[in-house]
Amino acid sequence: MPIEVARGWLFGGQAGGNRDVVRRAGANLNTRTAWRPVLRGRLLPIESGSTFVGILGWDPGLRFRTCCLLGTSAALFAIGAATLTLSLFTGESHPVGVFLVCLGGFGAFTLTAGIVAGYRETQGQLSYLRSWITGQMNVPWYQESRTIDD
Repeated sequence: MPIEVARGWLFGGQAGGNRDVVRRAGANLNTRTAWRPVLRGRLLPIESGSTFVGILGWDPGLRFRTCCLLGTSAALFAIGAATLTLSLFTGESHPVGVFLVCLGGFGAFTLTAGIVAGYRETQGQLSYLRSWITGQMNVPWYQESRTIDD
């Protein structure tokens, strides 16, 4: 179908203008988890009409926040491990090292468990978003035939 008709289907009949960017998040079934899939992409014109090119995954902001939290946990663990290693050579006791190792390990474990639980909880939404865009882009479209009366 032409790109104008595809815009109408994807954006609910609203005038999409030049809006070719499609973004749709999965349903928020559980407010305890932020990990829900997001469909992001763009409508592109092709010879026979239009096509959708996009990806299905996490929101980029959530991905950035997750990487920062995992990096912080890893850094705390590494600093604590380095402190404990240094205390072995110097013979001094460093309880801060034990605390940092425990804190970093607990943070990494908790975040990883949250990611796995969020992924398992929202796994069905992936197939919904995939079927939604496929259904919207494969809607039968028939061009009206007009006759010109002279």
